[in-house]
Amino acid sequence: MKPLLFVLATLLLFSCKKDEIVVNNELTHQFSIHSEEKGKPYDIWVKLPKDYHSTSEAYATMYVLDAKQNQELIAETCEELSERLDSKNVIVVGIHYGDNRNVDYTPTSAGMGKGGSLAFMNFICKELIPRIEHDYRADTSRNSRSIIGHSYGGLFGAYAFAKHNEIFSSYLLLSASLFYDESIILQYEQQNRPKLIDNPQLVFLGAGSAENALLPANQLLYQRLHDHYPLAKSSFQLVTGKGHVSSRNRSIQNAINFYFKNR
Repeated sequence: MKPLLFVLATLLLFSCKKDEIVVNNELTHQFSIHSEEKGKPYDIWVKLPKDYHSTSEAYATMYVLDAKQNQELIAETCEELSERLDSKNVIVVGIHYGDNRNVDYTPTSAGMGKGGSLAFMNFICKELIPRIEHDYRADTSRNSRSIIGHSYGGLFGAYAFAKHNEIFSSYLLLSASLFYDESIILQYEQQNRPKLIDNPQLVFLGAGSAENALLPANQLLYQRLHDHYPLAKSSFQLVTGKGHVSSRNRSIQNAINFYFKNR
């Protein structure tokens, strides 16, 4: 029976199109996952907490958009703050580009955006999250999952909040391009608000004070959260004198600080 079971297990493994995990060290892994939803591969980067191998506990997860630019800083900041605040760390999951960000991160076709957010969200919730929660000791509850993104990545995070709120409970939105397509995300939020307001959640909005074009829509979303979401904890923090790119690292640190203090 053992040889037969081995053959069946091998066939099952290959049928799932799971690529081998590359272990850079015991805490940093990389792998590629072929998305049936998108018809292309996505490279994934996973950073495990320092105590991952010395405990049997499950961990919350933080999904990082634009991961190549942000994953190292986010993982380092999570580790630093978890230690400083004596709070359990998270598994950081970096999602590298499989499609252009103006495809995956935009909810509608407008301007240079291609409106591929639904397909990308389906990849995340139907393919990536199940893979992470199967292969790692990741807590499988909504309350344990967070998403962080900058610019178009922040736009996608806001889309996840307004249209797929059952997936994540924490949304860290940095310089989010909420003005996109006449602020379509704010329309989604208003339409879906009756289904959203009873969900506990964290929403962080961050930007540079010099980002004049995107501040009004971000301010409006924050005001709506304050006025209509009694179970949400939210914050809107500006990095003084900084613009779209120069505010990013500080906004990341502010967002993760908010997350660890309020989750």
